[in-house]
Amino acid sequence: MMNNTPDIFKNLTPEEVQLSKELQEIIINEIDKNGGVISFSRYMELALYYPELGYYSNDLFKFGASGDFVTAPLISNIFGFLLAKQIMEIFSFGVEKSILEFGAGNGKLAADILISSGENINKYYILELSANLKNWQLETIKQKVPQYLDKVIWLDTLPETFNGVMIANEVLDAQPCDLIRYADGKIIGVGVGYENNHFVYRDCELSNTTQDICKTLNYDYHDYLTEIHSINQIFMQTIAKTINHGAAIFIDYGAGQQEYYHPQKARGSLRGFFRQQVMDSVLVYPGLIDITASVNFSLIANSAIDAELELIGYTTQGNFLINCGLTELMTQLHSELSNEQYLKISNQVNKLIANNEMGDLFKVIGFSKGINSSNWCGFATNDRTFLL
Repeated sequence: MMNNTPDIFKNLTPEEVQLSKELQEIIINEIDKNGGVISFSRYMELALYYPELGYYSNDLFKFGASGDFVTAPLISNIFGFLLAKQIMEIFSFGVEKSILEFGAGNGKLAADILISSGENINKYYILELSANLKNWQLETIKQKVPQYLDKVIWLDTLPETFNGVMIANEVLDAQPCDLIRYADGKIIGVGVGYENNHFVYRDCELSNTTQDICKTLNYDYHDYLTEIHSINQIFMQTIAKTINHGAAIFIDYGAGQQEYYHPQKARGSLRGFFRQQVMDSVLVYPGLIDITASVNFSLIANSAIDAELELIGYTTQGNFLINCGLTELMTQLHSELSNEQYLKISNQVNKLIANNEMGDLFKVIGFSKGINSSNWCGFATNDRTFLL
């Protein structure tokens, strides 16, 4: 596995190599125990979440310009400020003033929301599985909003019931997915094996849940490889059961099902990130690269609706931020800041809303349960639920 890898891995530290080697041995052992192949979703789960070694569980630096990827909250605090405006509007509908954020990364989004609206938030829950990320989030919040630290509560598991607003930024794309290929009129599972010192793709059996999702897809393409998001489906069903009175907002990159499974996307959307570079191969150096796939928002919507959540809206990130008052905020900042300061913020905002940046690639979808109002500012114009 260490041979014939891209040049970007030439400068790995001995600690990085050792960490990945330990995780490789764990994955190889599981492959051996399962007759030479495991599902891709299991490989992805181990590579990303294995305790202390997985990508999101280890203590290697991964966020920001010097890490592997940049998220919207790291680009500009305006993202968090405008999301907070939407949350405050939902609170005005009589929803309990609590927030539950899934996978809070380095804590920047939580801090920005608390900076903007902390006095109107009773509790800010963070569901985080990684001990290292919990510590990082704690330090970020202590540094940026120490006055609200007592409002922040870390959770290891989802509560049985929740009243308030759930948010998840770039969480769905990081949940393990299954791989399938369609050839000669058959759907075949694609798993992971190990041979000649490399992890390799091998055919495997599909779970019942994945098979059921495959039956809902309408394609008949030869030599077609793609992802099936059965864990996303289960996650949305769990969310729906947990919310008693409140809402949920998900921000991620993806598309509706018709676009997602377009015949021109014959290789799917699975990819890796390492030090700001996109990688087609995700079977190298587990624990060191982020593995991700775009989100099928039709599956997200249908799973939630079937579990009795109300779909409020679906739009692009750019439209959502503009609907939440971005234009008005920028006008205000223009009158308050120097030209140099304003230009810097304008460049940041452009990355969030431009169609050739995050603005069109990223989508926002909102759900509610037990709320009388379905008119949210974030979906006031350019709602795209017809694409789901």
